[in-house]
Amino acid sequence: MFNLLNKILFSLVLVISSVSSTSAKTKFIGTHKDWTAYSNKEKNGKTCFIASEPLKSSGKYNKSNRGKTYVFVTNVKNGTNHEISVVAGFNYKKNTKVKFTIDKNTTLLFPIDDRAWSESPKVDKTLVRKMKKGNKLIIEGTSSPGNVIVDHYSLSGFTKALALIDKNCS
Repeated sequence: MFNLLNKILFSLVLVISSVSSTSAKTKFIGTHKDWTAYSNKEKNGKTCFIASEPLKSSGKYNKSNRGKTYVFVTNVKNGTNHEISVVAGFNYKKNTKVKFTIDKNTTLLFPIDDRAWSESPKVDKTLVRKMKKGNKLIIEGTSSPGNVIVDHYSLSGFTKALALIDKNCS
């Protein structure tokens, strides 16, 4: 739980600093198939991340009310490497878990508001290893009104995009 709290605090700092800081400059590094790599240089260091959007989404929900949804893997120069996070585009229902399924292998993530993380860096490392070998990623979460929403991602290009941020931010 302590690791999850650290991830949440770290992510909030990243979001707040990237939104509020005019000195932050997000730079496109490259795209490999369905994954894109970026870096963000700020006063206190460099962060790199890869992101992908779902190929398709399903569930009973108002599509016009849903925000953008992404899966991220983040590296902080001289810090955290391969942290996985999900931005759902909706607030998750409290006291639920998010299913993160690589091919047929499911891990539960812990949601807070519209984001979800694994329980520890060790789990992130295992998930990244599976993502490198996998073909598809399915994320299933329950929205605050109780609707089950399923997002389907491709893992095509994941390994090469990850190598870009490892080179730029490790």
